[in-house]
Amino acid sequence: MRRVMRHMSASARWRALAVSSLVLFLLLSVAAAHGPLPGDVTLRDAVKAQVPPEAMVVAHAINLGGTWMVLVPAAAGLYALSRRGRGRWWLWGLALVGAPLVENAWKALVARPRPEGTAYGFPSGHATAAAVFVVVALYLSTRTRLRAGRLMGLAALVLVLGVGVGAARIALGAHWGSDVLGGWLLGAACGGAAAWWDSAHAGAARDHGARAAAAVD
Repeated sequence: MRRVMRHMSASARWRALAVSSLVLFLLLSVAAAHGPLPGDVTLRDAVKAQVPPEAMVVAHAINLGGTWMVLVPAAAGLYALSRRGRGRWWLWGLALVGAPLVENAWKALVARPRPEGTAYGFPSGHATAAAVFVVVALYLSTRTRLRAGRLMGLAALVLVLGVGVGAARIALGAHWGSDVLGGWLLGAACGGAAAWWDSAHAGAARDHGARAAAAVD
């Protein structure tokens, strides 16, 4: 019973992440449809003033963390590390591919231009892709037998990836700050939904097995 309660608590936490991120994303979308949000211009100007031109090389490198060139090998490594990831590879693949698809469609719905140019920018695709990977990686890593030090190191690495990609998008002038925030929220919602589904169904499977064993006894 105690194990079931622990599992239900974990499922509830991922559900809370998915639902709260989705609600905040929808509210932010409504605001973004009317143009840059308060603070967007100030943040952009501050980043431009503080980041020297030579640092743009670093920003371009970090920016790759939100593209398939980094995320596909990273996802393959995650599958190799996690048996839980391999068992439901289709679920994590759906989250990792589905979030960018939703992001592309949402850009046309909100139709807010980027800081530079006329292309639509809300939400940031790089931030969305990085965020969904971060959530999936954190979920699977906590369900993989890793030493505490390695687990903390992996968590820190993927979090730096997510934050770094968003910061790079602002530094490169590709997005407003709220574009990046929207991408993080959308990615968290999609990754959290996948983790919620997996944790809920894993608990249901354990309950069914326990009932079957009890019936045999």
